[in-house]
Amino acid sequence: MTEKIMQDNLMYLTEWMRYNPAFQEDLKVEGNYLVYQNQDKVDISHFYLPEMLYNENFRNDIADPQEMNGHDLFQIIKMYCQVNEILTAEERERLNEVYIQNIEVMRDAKNTEFIVLIDNQNKKYRYDTKNPQKILDIYQTLKKQKDTISLKEFGSVIRNVGQ
Repeated sequence: MTEKIMQDNLMYLTEWMRYNPAFQEDLKVEGNYLVYQNQDKVDISHFYLPEMLYNENFRNDIADPQEMNGHDLFQIIKMYCQVNEILTAEERERLNEVYIQNIEVMRDAKNTEFIVLIDNQNKKYRYDTKNPQKILDIYQTLKKQKDTISLKEFGSVIRNVGQ
């Protein structure tokens, strides 16, 4: 996948440099990196540069040396790559996060009520509280606001409420 992205990225960079020769003075590609004047570099192998063309201002300015120089293009690409890394990391974290599938009030052998949280991997967690109904109410309120609630998020809300 990285090879295909880099192949397309190189093709687009070559075209952009052809339309705006000012880029050639400041930019070069070394392996998977776009290098600016041998001072700074950014890995472009995980971001599909043609996606930048969705930005109308970028499309309008890229071929005009008066509007965009090599430093400008490098900074724009660097920003896009950094945002892409952040979004990818957040998505990975979200996919690995444990979400509450179900919540129930149960009684133990001493007839003491407690909360059972069942996650999306069918693991069960016991939560002892003096007010199980309040915990259920908090969960229902959160559930109305969003489809999925992580155990981490729920725990944070409960701590803030003081349960």
